[in-house]
Amino acid sequence: MSHDRQTLTTPNHYIGRLYRLAREKGLDADSLFKRANLDPGVIEDLYVEIEIEKLAGIVEGIWDLLQDEAMGLASSPLPAGAFFMMGRATVHEATLGKVLQLACRFYNMVSDAYEMTLSEVDNTAVLAFKLADTSLDESHLFSDMTLLAWHSYASWLIQERIPLVAVHFPYAEPQQHDYAKLYPCKRLFNQDALKLVFSQSYLARQNVQSLDALKAYMKRCPIELFLKQPGEISVASDLRALLNRSFGTGFPDIDEAAKSLHMSRRTLIRKLEKEGTSFQQVKDLMRQDRASYWLSQEGISIAAVAEKVGFSDAAVFARAFRRWTGLSPTDYRALHARV
Repeated sequence: MSHDRQTLTTPNHYIGRLYRLAREKGLDADSLFKRANLDPGVIEDLYVEIEIEKLAGIVEGIWDLLQDEAMGLASSPLPAGAFFMMGRATVHEATLGKVLQLACRFYNMVSDAYEMTLSEVDNTAVLAFKLADTSLDESHLFSDMTLLAWHSYASWLIQERIPLVAVHFPYAEPQQHDYAKLYPCKRLFNQDALKLVFSQSYLARQNVQSLDALKAYMKRCPIELFLKQPGEISVASDLRALLNRSFGTGFPDIDEAAKSLHMSRRTLIRKLEKEGTSFQQVKDLMRQDRASYWLSQEGISIAAVAEKVGFSDAAVFARAFRRWTGLSPTDYRALHARV
């Protein structure tokens, strides 16, 4: 995902499927695209970057017209507003684990689209969605949106993107979808359910959100679902994009970063503090994300992973990784191998 100062974009992974879905459901797909200021001609261009606001406008339009957050792709509709009502019911819970447990109860009461469960297996948390009828979601659009929504909400609650250990899919691997970029973790297909798998330690993380914050989050939905980081439209997101572009050549220091973002060092520090973060935290979060990905790959030594994320000393990297995740690189790799 990339963006400039005004615009966040995402690879064209969803837009063609949304256009075809709208037509299949009898909606005026061309009008939907026109209202979102999108040319239907982009649907077959797999390399074009789509502005997130426009993509979100298409999704929201389909939700509103069908009054179904499952977009007609499940055996039972998810009533319009269900996601928000789930948030209202769960946002006061103290920890992420308690939020997700209550969310499972909520969704299992309001819809038969899927059975939602939270379990703990071998030091991992497994959030599973057993779709009642997978044949209704031939394009896997509902599955993708479900994964996006719950990963986004869980990460937003603790204000930290949760690194996934694995994702399970109840279908064969689609050849036309670049899942490696969407899910930089272990991807298992032909499984019994749709699942998000992450470290069990995150279940104990404190829920830092409030009802007022939830209202603001839901107003930004479905834009929030396509953001790689919670609250990405910010100075911190601009900094992440800058650091991402320089990852292969070495990070700029804070003075260089401030100059590239057209502000003083003091202004950058102040704005990051207002957003509850810092230059070092943003840099470490990016390093953690990259390190988690490389540790999930076979045949790459921990020393090589350390070097890839900017550490010249593997021992220093190991200490940093434990501070970020609560696990040593060796334990994280062993945990990942068991999933």
